[in-house]
Amino acid sequence: MMLPLKRRRALEANKLAAAQRESSEKQTNGLTHVDSEMLDDKLAVMQRESNKMQNGGPAHVNTEFSHCGKCDVNSDSKGGFFADQFENLANYRAHYECTGPEIWKQTKGNLHAFVAAAGTGGTIAGVSRYLKEKNRSIKCFLMDPPGSGLFNKVTRGVMYTKEEAEGKRLKNPFDTITEGIGINRVTKNFMMAELDGAYRGSDREAVEMSRFLLKNDGLFVGSSSAMNCVGAVRVAQDLGPGHTIVTILCDSGMRHLSKFFNEQYLADHGLTPTATGLEFLDK
Repeated sequence: MMLPLKRRRALEANKLAAAQRESSEKQTNGLTHVDSEMLDDKLAVMQRESNKMQNGGPAHVNTEFSHCGKCDVNSDSKGGFFADQFENLANYRAHYECTGPEIWKQTKGNLHAFVAAAGTGGTIAGVSRYLKEKNRSIKCFLMDPPGSGLFNKVTRGVMYTKEEAEGKRLKNPFDTITEGIGINRVTKNFMMAELDGAYRGSDREAVEMSRFLLKNDGLFVGSSSAMNCVGAVRVAQDLGPGHTIVTILCDSGMRHLSKFFNEQYLADHGLTPTATGLEFLDK
């Protein structure tokens, strides 16, 4: 029986972790490392076999990874693993192989646009590339928060934001209430995205949207999800009635209690929500 892709990936990861622990216990100093070339070869094989399974063909994946040697005793990577989520393309692949297909399946292919903000870029890259491969007419857009340069990168080809202008550079250019999204460099994951355009949102729009969702839909979302929904409304306004727009609700409000849902913090920054509906998005 063919296991679902997510289940297979989880089993592969568990086998790899178990092999690493077993090998580590055999070392006198408890430290091991993975031969990088061999690991790359194994991952390449796993990727090819995964593609076979997606296409209905038989696949045989050997998930036993070889370990050799010992870590440098002076290394600062003892007992840890650096995911490198900004540059590691496993991030993009996870959304290409899982999130994109999930969206396609749940909408039965009946969608017209996808919009999301980017931090590492993995979500928007994986989803946009998958959807474009299924239907080139689906529009994919970036939603960018204050302080991020990706909006100008997508729309003008230049990584720039006014906060970076000469004489105006802030100690922290990301002086925004949104967290987890926005960046001023192009990551390897973001390079994989296929985008038709970009929108820019504000802190006030994100705050107001989060309260609208809480009051009207019972959704307690964080700043990233709220900004994504602002983007969804912007796309809907541009495309008009009768279109299906998809976005991602990627964070809970429980992780944003100290700022985003702190009444005093919002008041101190002039962000106290006042809207009764979506009038804050009126053009």
